[in-house]
Amino acid sequence: MSAGAYILRPLGQGKVKNGSPVRFGYQKMQSYGFVKGTVSLQRILVVEDYPDMQKFYADMLRQLSRKTPLEFFIAGTVPKAREILGRHAVDFIILDWMMPGVSGLDFMKELRSQPEHKDVLVIMVTARSTAQDCAEALYAGADDFLSKPFNGDVLLARLHSLARRKGRLWEAGAPIVHGDIRLDPARCEATVSGKPVRLPPKELHLLELFLRRPNVLHSAASLWESGWGMDTENWHHILIATISHLKKLLGPKHGAHIKTRRGLGYIFEP
Repeated sequence: MSAGAYILRPLGQGKVKNGSPVRFGYQKMQSYGFVKGTVSLQRILVVEDYPDMQKFYADMLRQLSRKTPLEFFIAGTVPKAREILGRHAVDFIILDWMMPGVSGLDFMKELRSQPEHKDVLVIMVTARSTAQDCAEALYAGADDFLSKPFNGDVLLARLHSLARRKGRLWEAGAPIVHGDIRLDPARCEATVSGKPVRLPPKELHLLELFLRRPNVLHSAASLWESGWGMDTENWHHILIATISHLKKLLGPKHGAHIKTRRGLGYIFEP
């Protein structure tokens, strides 16, 4: 399999190098969507240099295309990924950390510095698995972090979860305000001291939980289940890194309202 970009033909008829995107799964558009209740086309860019992993992603996304309308691109290098993004707007990026030349982490920082790409949902995939690695990826702008090896069902669940967060209209319409922290769930927007704060979907979800139930202790397991809902070996490290990232985005003064109760969980004390 070529290390360059390619686009699969519908339902496994082969590949077309550097062609126009092909849309998948139209026969089921009225029944399925990445986000419940929608039939919008989803575009996914995979940035991965290993041929075996490229095939893994292609097979997995081909299967997904039977249930939801999507098109996807696979780039074997960061320059090829840039080329694809220059031609097509994408909704999700599955990004490998250890890319040749330009690392996935540096590419992530590059994306987040560009207004047209700052809101693309990104899952960082890597053989790295420490809490520090996870935190570094989240600080660089990743919306989620997945350690290799992983099951394809877990990746699909992560994509679905991010899509749900992106497209979801939160049930309560009124903004939630605690001091200088304001969250508008309907718009998925947060401000601190009147200044907009860009929160990734997981951090946004955790902030809503904390703001809705101030002075209530949340166990680590309950927070994980509400925001991720799947088992993974290093789930606690991922949760710690995500909460740390949320606190950093809120700033030292306001992030300090989220407190750790060692061995018990987390609490928001306004």
